[in-house]
Amino acid sequence: MYIVLDIETENTGSDIIKDNKRIISIQIGDATNQEIYYDDSKDLRWTLNSGIAKIKSLLSENYIFTGYNFKGFDLRFLKHFLGVEIPKSNVFDLSETNQCQSLRRRRIFSLEDVCKECGIKATHKQKMNKKAESYKKKQDIIEQAQIKAKEKIEIDGWSHEFAFNYVLKKIAGGHAIYDAYKDFVKSENKKNTLFYEYAIDDVIAEYNLLKILNK
Repeated sequence: MYIVLDIETENTGSDIIKDNKRIISIQIGDATNQEIYYDDSKDLRWTLNSGIAKIKSLLSENYIFTGYNFKGFDLRFLKHFLGVEIPKSNVFDLSETNQCQSLRRRRIFSLEDVCKECGIKATHKQKMNKKAESYKKKQDIIEQAQIKAKEKIEIDGWSHEFAFNYVLKKIAGGHAIYDAYKDFVKSENKKNTLFYEYAIDDVIAEYNLLKILNK
């Protein structure tokens, strides 16, 4: 039995690994049923601790946890921030399938682009990307991106334009997700908030991707 396990983190920096501060939410489910557990929940049913308990319960039932880039991101931070370890025998990383590896050789990396290639709806990504566009125009974010771009140029030898656009996208996207999360917390778990839709639709997209990649 397969089930998607996905997380969102607080990261308003440019490095997808080094700049994470904490896990803000855990999403678990498939194409029809999804649950979200989050760090600032006032309802004990939906705290991260309840999410951890759910993971352990599913492990006891021998579920296989799946997701895109699951080993490199979700699994890594579940252990780092929450001490949750999932045996390799209970993990199926979608990004390691032959189809995804073939797409990577064509420089198709993101979940959004992989879904597009496979004919899977991922419009929730576009909604968050649209929100992120407004952050790209903020002076403090531009200044942060300029500093980080210089580091990329010095370390990786990237061109200024490529480095700046890359880190600006990461920083603005992180701010958009985190601010959407804060609105979600204020709403006390409302389903019509951007963060809820973004987090839950990731689960649905990844499960639909599983059905295609695991035939």
